[in-house]
Amino acid sequence: MSTAPSSVSTVQAVTPSPSPAAGAVDLGGVVHVGGLVSEVRLTPNPFEGSTLLSFTVRNVSTTTFDATADFWMEGPFGNRLAQTDAVQIPQLKAGESRVVSADLSGAGQWGLVTAHATFRPPTEVGGTTLSPLTRDTTVLVFPWLVALLLLAAAGAVIVVQIVLRLRLRLRRSATEVELGAGAPA
Repeated sequence: MSTAPSSVSTVQAVTPSPSPAAGAVDLGGVVHVGGLVSEVRLTPNPFEGSTLLSFTVRNVSTTTFDATADFWMEGPFGNRLAQTDAVQIPQLKAGESRVVSADLSGAGQWGLVTAHATFRPPTEVGGTTLSPLTRDTTVLVFPWLVALLLLAAAGAVIVVQIVLRLRLRLRRSATEVELGAGAPA
């Protein structure tokens, strides 16, 4: 399990909106949390590779507050592959949207992984009680090493088939020559 670097970047200041964007979840009319987005980054090393996870958070209250986020990935058997905890989201101003992201390594050759992010707002903002919210997504990590091995195996099967057919033709030709040599003239 690895702890990966993370980042928080300001996207834009926006005017507060009473309704969340498509795919976003409204937390008590105070903050909107967008869906979890992933970007897989393959490497030549089959045991490496990383996945950039991100979501957008939008403060629709009139109060500036701090929050944190936790990110983690799990393999197809529920095994934890990587995590980053307590990514800081400092001073999220009223009407501001930010993209919160973390680059998690360890996606490797798993094929399908499940990625998660938990947004942890303050317990209360402007008199509204808030609780953490977890967003999930399934990530397809192309298992290029497995694909390469399958391609090599298919190539080997084709070569063996060609060699066996050539040997069979040579045997038939030899048999025909032997039969032709023993025939009366």
